[in-house]
Amino acid sequence: MSSVKGTNMTNITATPQVNADATQVHGRMRVWYDTYEASSLASGSDITIARLPKGATVYSVDVMHDALGSGATLSVGDSGSATRYIGATAAATTGQLTLSSDGNIAGFGYQNSSETDVLVTTGGAAATGTIACAVTYTVD
Repeated sequence: MSSVKGTNMTNITATPQVNADATQVHGRMRVWYDTYEASSLASGSDITIARLPKGATVYSVDVMHDALGSGATLSVGDSGSATRYIGATAAATTGQLTLSSDGNIAGFGYQNSSETDVLVTTGGAAATGTIACAVTYTVD
């Protein structure tokens, strides 16, 4: 059996101690919440649902949605990658998408190098209904 430490635990228990990034250890948690009421919103449309500051590290994205229509999908990302947080997921029936269940591992703990808008992108078909989203992130 082995006893090992994660990167930050290794750093803070080293001699001399290596300070951890404040967004990863004891960072201030923030939430940006927004909603959008879609009405025949065309497939491929972007909905800007959050503006994160430079250095924000994303730990959670939660999307709740109505039944948006047959064939409709949603993904969550930013201008660099439309699927950075959550890849295209069916949204034809009422449901939820979460970074923890439906997300991309590269998006978990992703730190933004500049002020960044988070986008929900529609796909598959036109979407009609309510989309609510909360982005949880830390800053130093």
